[in-house]
Amino acid sequence: MLSKSISKTTEERRMKNVIRCVHHHAFRTNDMEATRKFWEDLLGMPLIGVFVETTDPVTEKPSNYMHAFFELGDGNALAFFQFQEGLYKDTAIRGPQDPFDHHIALEVDSKDTVLAYKDKAEKAGYDCMLIDHGYCYSVYMHDPNGMQVELTTRVKETDDIIEEAAKTAHEDLKKWLAGVTEANNKFRRLRGDNEAS
Repeated sequence: MLSKSISKTTEERRMKNVIRCVHHHAFRTNDMEATRKFWEDLLGMPLIGVFVETTDPVTEKPSNYMHAFFELGDGNALAFFQFQEGLYKDTAIRGPQDPFDHHIALEVDSKDTVLAYKDKAEKAGYDCMLIDHGYCYSVYMHDPNGMQVELTTRVKETDDIIEEAAKTAHEDLKKWLAGVTEANNKFRRLRGDNEAS
């Protein structure tokens, strides 16, 4: 992970936050083995737990389902539910997805790692999209369940850009809510510029 020493202001702000990290992010699947192949075989996140239940905790009615966890390098996890009855028909996040509908961003250690995952995913038949956001560099793809996955890395400017943006974040939000739609990310490169950056 690229990171220089953070400022005292940034450190103090982070220490005040009692929500420390993501424990897990959960998503539904109709095909746990295709899900396992993507997350464990392609991305290298080991399957660390499969918990089978016989009662739906929402409805408290009999329902056979499993909850599988795939571990990240920090010990947290991504989790997937597979119900024996299949997916609910009205699940809101099903259907065509783009990165703005719902996605999860997972951090890797370098731009080279992002590019290596892009190559590996494309060789395995997954469509990928690179974006240089300026404050991070990312590749996007869909897992077998339709979940948009972003593998991203910090760049040498990340901490400086975020620290600067934190100073005006509330003011920038107020402008947006007032209808001001001028771009303020002077660091983002268009997709065509990614290969050269």
